[in-house]
Amino acid sequence: LKLFSSVLGSLTLPMKLYFGKAFFLCFILIATAAGEAGLSLVQKDASVVQSKFQQGRAKKPHIVFILVDDLGWANVGYLREKNGVPSDEVQTPAIDRLAENGVKLGHMYVHYMCAPTRASIQSGRAPIHVNVLNSPLNTYNPADPIGGFNGIPRPMTGMAEVLRRGGYSTHFAGKWDAGVATPDHTPAGRGYDTSLHYFSHANDYWTMEDETKCGDVHVRDLWEFNRNTPFPGRPAEHLLNSPLCSSETQNVNDCQFEDKIFADHVLEKIKNHKNASRPFFIFWSPHAPHTPLQVPDWKLKEFNFIKHSGDTEEGWRQNYSAMVSWLDQQIEKVVWTLKKRDLYKDTLIIFTSDNGGPLASGANNYPLRGGKYSNFEGGVRVASFISGGFVPYSRRGSWEEGLMAGWDWYATLAGLAGVDPTDTKAEEAGLPPIDSYDLWPLLSGEGKESPRKYLAMGGLTVGERTDLTVKKQGGTLVAGIIMPPYKLILRNQKESGCDIFPGPLMPNSSASNPCDGIVVTADCGRTYDTGCLFNVWEDETEHHNLAPHNPEKFKELLDMIDKEQETVYSPTRGGDKGVIMAANWCNMTTLLEAPQLWSNGGLHRFMGPFVP
Repeated sequence: LKLFSSVLGSLTLPMKLYFGKAFFLCFILIATAAGEAGLSLVQKDASVVQSKFQQGRAKKPHIVFILVDDLGWANVGYLREKNGVPSDEVQTPAIDRLAENGVKLGHMYVHYMCAPTRASIQSGRAPIHVNVLNSPLNTYNPADPIGGFNGIPRPMTGMAEVLRRGGYSTHFAGKWDAGVATPDHTPAGRGYDTSLHYFSHANDYWTMEDETKCGDVHVRDLWEFNRNTPFPGRPAEHLLNSPLCSSETQNVNDCQFEDKIFADHVLEKIKNHKNASRPFFIFWSPHAPHTPLQVPDWKLKEFNFIKHSGDTEEGWRQNYSAMVSWLDQQIEKVVWTLKKRDLYKDTLIIFTSDNGGPLASGANNYPLRGGKYSNFEGGVRVASFISGGFVPYSRRGSWEEGLMAGWDWYATLAGLAGVDPTDTKAEEAGLPPIDSYDLWPLLSGEGKESPRKYLAMGGLTVGERTDLTVKKQGGTLVAGIIMPPYKLILRNQKESGCDIFPGPLMPNSSASNPCDGIVVTADCGRTYDTGCLFNVWEDETEHHNLAPHNPEKFKELLDMIDKEQETVYSPTRGGDKGVIMAANWCNMTTLLEAPQLWSNGGLHRFMGPFVP
């Protein structure tokens, strides 16, 4: 500037004006360039900050997935409080605290019974594209090496396999119920590094016996897989109780409650987690409160205030309530251990039921209509939430009412793991693709609407079969559809499923029959005058049938059902009646590791893979 001033002073007035203007323009250009450079630096710094924030968000959380078996909508405290019907019979303080410090999911839907929901969660598919049957575990069709089995078709990729590709250690504990026929059907075959589980729909909590028999011998159902076992694992015979142990004789010979064994396994995995750079995925699938209604005596006595005499409805309610309370205490231990290990702050906890509560076994879904085995809200809309330190602060304590499906967890967790959820292995086998949506943007508050716009509900083409076989046999049927706020149901009197309206306590005056699991009073047809259409976002109790009053919407949803029906997966899973001969299955099982010689004598057969 000094040099320019001295030069300018030696010039004539016209020349001063000329060069003055030139200098001024140069100064403006330089200043603008400097400003742009400075702004560019600011933007770059902001980009770095944003990148670091995204990296922080992209940190992979530890995941504890709790899939409860047969939990009723009204059997957790936070939902009873929401509906204004608190009860001393429902004691779930740990579950309630997690829910209140997380995101409560108001419209999480699953299948109306166990095995299809479990297959859908593990495979990321709607039940109509993987399995809609609670078929016997020994179901086997040798003519179909892909889908001729109980559970998930053989080539489908499991959730744990996807997460393992994302760097997770993967562990399973509890009820599997997603297939057993081949090594590929086991938790080990679906991507779990370790497992301690039973395969079947249910077994005895003390003897670990399944209802299945080989001759006169009950099959034991308890299996383990870890670094000390061959693939895909072996019978966990060392964890069997003494033959003297039973629900009636719990306090002899150090009897272990089966669900305690699973809960301890979960605690062990958390306590022994050493690798700070590798997140864990623990899928904990407790047996409780599924039948048989068994619980430690000390816990049952805490609910003696529920009056009962023998095997009555009140007796079922006492046992069921005690089982849920016992489970709540185990969840509290898991949360406490996560915090003690300083892992809770980086953990995502997912809590959900596999179907609505069975009204025949002491559960209650008030105010929702119906229960397990029904596509009414009480059978398919379940208690669910996310919690843990990984949940954003801004979302804690909130409700999310967007439409969600249990099989959406597959893509959601794949997204958190940074892995493409596409199942190329299944695609190569000609199987249906995944139906899963990544819910995390919605759950975390980044998104405002659920990516899921509709949901097809599964059912069975029951034909002339009786109610006793309908859960185990039949073809795949699209039995309803939900497209917010509407829900259309198709069903007939041959289907099993309870559709009564429960009260705050069950049984009550409006339900003198507590529902034995095959009570049906509604026939939902394909015409306006016989159809069942509800606005379940405003009428969650499904009292007001809109089919006669909104024929346009009824037809729209019915057309969607027919279109979805064209996509169903419906293999012949085995035999002319759906199962192979029991004697043949027992022989095939024996060729593996059963029978096993128990340590103090006695021959036992174990549930396990029976096809190479």
